[in-house]
Amino acid sequence: MSSPITATAPSAQSARSLVSIVIPNYNYGRYLRIAIDSALAQTYSPVEVIVVDDGSTDDSREVIESYRDRITPIIKGNGGHGSALNAGYAKSRGEVVIFLDADDELMPDAVEQVLKAWRPGVAKAQFQLEMVDENGQPLGERVPTFDEFLPNGDIRDRITRFGEYPSSPSSGNAYSRAALDRLMPMDETLWAAGSEKSLVFLTPFFGDVVSIRAPLGRYRIHAANDSGFKGRHLEKLHRRLTAVYFIPETICNVAAAKGIALDPRVLGSTSRELKLRMASIRLDPKTHPIAGDTRLGLAAKGIRASMREPDLSFRIRATQSTWFVLMAVAPMAFVSRLIAPSR
Repeated sequence: MSSPITATAPSAQSARSLVSIVIPNYNYGRYLRIAIDSALAQTYSPVEVIVVDDGSTDDSREVIESYRDRITPIIKGNGGHGSALNAGYAKSRGEVVIFLDADDELMPDAVEQVLKAWRPGVAKAQFQLEMVDENGQPLGERVPTFDEFLPNGDIRDRITRFGEYPSSPSSGNAYSRAALDRLMPMDETLWAAGSEKSLVFLTPFFGDVVSIRAPLGRYRIHAANDSGFKGRHLEKLHRRLTAVYFIPETICNVAAAKGIALDPRVLGSTSRELKLRMASIRLDPKTHPIAGDTRLGLAAKGIRASMREPDLSFRIRATQSTWFVLMAVAPMAFVSRLIAPSR
């Protein structure tokens, strides 16, 4: 297992340090101004805002140009999500870096609260995001949920033993530059999509995690992203299921290159991945991309995972176990109502 590094990011008591907010964008012109404005409105200073347009074909570039010298723009050809993060990170100078999705937003005090919670040796601080619809209306939920026990400190053993940990989506994470320097630049071919998953998963091996149980941002659910699977969004589900994060051998190979030993059998048996696999095989077993899966087999594995993962409340354990049973045996008319985003 890799040894943690000494993070150089600031403690709350140190001199005020530069924070970088990097916004990767591809055809999210409809939401981009909201994301940029939220980054510029931070109560903490100094903050630099870097916006990377990855070959958009909508009005994104016009939105970016309207900010003139208030932001640092990077206009490039389409290279995928990993390429956009690499470009933004290479331009950034902050000791703490937040990758804010172009369809999400930060609360005004997000950076200030992160810096207050920071301490020497931290690799990543994470915070809850309020879920909103495409018009910004609250959906009454947070991610991670109220019922999850959010981790703090050294969680390397927890990831190694159980294959994951409760974490926010990309926009709910702030990273130390010291940790990111161990992972960036990322392989742009390997991480054409979902590249933030490698950062969320691997940065805890280079320092402590700090969890802030407060909604410091908004996570937008809309038709253009991969946040939900209700109905018959089979293509969207398969795209997410076959992304590199859900191929245990791939993430383990990436980890091994960084000196981190992980077991692909553990990474392939988390309740989160098993829920995706169950949804896929019920929607269309003929095109399900993982050979050897069966409904009953996935149900049994899902119940075991729900019982053994340490950060779940009793309510989540019971709910997930019931979900796996119903997904395995219920008629399709009922199953289609059960398929929804995983934790």
